[in-house]
Amino acid sequence: MVGMVNEEPLAEAQIPKFAATPQKLALGAAAELLIASRIALLGYQVYRPLADDRGVDLLVDVGHGHHVAVQVKAVRHTTSSYVFMRKWTFGLEPWTVLALVVYGNSLDDQPQVYFVPATEWRSPRPPLTNYDYPGGKSAPEYGLNVRKAWRGELAEWSADSDHIHRLMQHAHPELA
Repeated sequence: MVGMVNEEPLAEAQIPKFAATPQKLALGAAAELLIASRIALLGYQVYRPLADDRGVDLLVDVGHGHHVAVQVKAVRHTTSSYVFMRKWTFGLEPWTVLALVVYGNSLDDQPQVYFVPATEWRSPRPPLTNYDYPGGKSAPEYGLNVRKAWRGELAEWSADSDHIHRLMQHAHPELA
């Protein structure tokens, strides 16, 4: 029922006939907010760069002037997916982390979150990849395959609070 204000009918809200499925950029933006909130709820200060031209989506203050750089990637799990980070922006340092958000087939499914330390790519094993692309077909990259057995393959990096705290504490061993 439409109401009245000052004897003028109120227009009904225009509701889309169908909900749109989030596109890749929307899933990525939502993933960044999810990761930022998860880290913030653990007591860390989280900052978002003004531009994402260096492969850093979030910067986490771990104290004493030190930070952890977080690259966030999001995929929708269907059969398989692949995410990658350009080598020139993703240093294999203890203060660099990949946060992977795996969305289910339905938006009602709780997303699965994983934190993979960049140092894991120093000796990559499946599902991690390291491609140099000789001949320059593409820029060198580190990647991660989200395959059929992804839950088992990613389990060691599941982003529970203990895992996140450990990563943040080990990012700068000189602080220990």
